[in-house]
Amino acid sequence: MQGSVSRIGAAVISTLALFALSFASAPAASGEALDSFAKAWSALHGYNATIQLYELKGGNSEHAVFAYSFAKPTTVTMHVNQGPNSGATVKWTGGSSVNASKSGAFGITMGKNVSLNDPLVTSLRGYSVSDLSFAGILSHAQQTAGSLSSGSTKLDGAMVTAVTLNVANPAQDNGMTREVLYLSQNTQLPVRIDGFTGNQVVRMYRFTITKSW
Repeated sequence: MQGSVSRIGAAVISTLALFALSFASAPAASGEALDSFAKAWSALHGYNATIQLYELKGGNSEHAVFAYSFAKPTTVTMHVNQGPNSGATVKWTGGSSVNASKSGAFGITMGKNVSLNDPLVTSLRGYSVSDLSFAGILSHAQQTAGSLSSGSTKLDGAMVTAVTLNVANPAQDNGMTREVLYLSQNTQLPVRIDGFTGNQVVRMYRFTITKSW
């Protein structure tokens, strides 16, 4: 997944920057939002989603689209629809390794097992298939040190709860100083995550659930 592909439109990048939001709600509200996320997640056995990824690191950027399937407890199949290694499939069943495969000439599929954190199967900023899961997102939100606040806002025409984390130690959070997790007010599940270094968006993921069970 590492590398650069065709650039997203400049207007879209500008739009991302506009979402450098802060909310004055009490920390308890943030805890309630994450509790609602945890409750919604506990009720699911699995889900399929389309994930749109944008990351920036140094002078490089990455744009990708994944077809992502998660089944509890820890089974992930992720197909790279667009972006670096387009056409590849990554499978993870827990543990420290994944299987990466890609179809070649004459329909022959070549695959190999690599570390979960191998650059071959991680994003530009080093995130893995497990980090992209709702389980990984919830765990990260609950465990990363910092101050939390939350509030309601409108995103793509729908009301969402935005949980903002001001990171206590950016060196322990991939250099990010702030993260915003947007939760659907209908499902309480993530629809987007933004990560910032200062005022610059360095990470943005959008989630569209196509099936849940």
